[in-house]
Amino acid sequence: MSRRVFAATLILTGQLLSGCGGGLEIDTEIRSVNYECADGTRLQVKYGIPESGPSMAVVTYANKLIPMHQEPSASGALFVADKGHPGYRWHTKGKFGILLLQQNGEGSSEIILQDCESIPPNKTAAPQP
Repeated sequence: MSRRVFAATLILTGQLLSGCGGGLEIDTEIRSVNYECADGTRLQVKYGIPESGPSMAVVTYANKLIPMHQEPSASGALFVADKGHPGYRWHTKGKFGILLLQQNGEGSSEIILQDCESIPPNKTAAPQP
């Protein structure tokens, strides 16, 4: 099937579904949290918390959007970067978090940002790299 036919099929299907009220609904709570780290850097994280299944996060750091998925953790919540930004890890416990970068094939991680504390919404500002 050519790309034009495929694209036209997608557009037509989308129009039909929206006209029939058959749009896809996903029950996921989106929560945005701003953090201030020990060195003064501000970090923004958007959490996707579905009704079922693991949570997701998108970390905004150094002018990058880093999508992550939740992995099992002995304590707190651990989010691991998806393809495109390998090695980034965001680990939270309570209102604190730490951003790590793990090199490919190595067990050790470099601390990028530490002692990041969530800040109240009335104190937030744009995230800084």
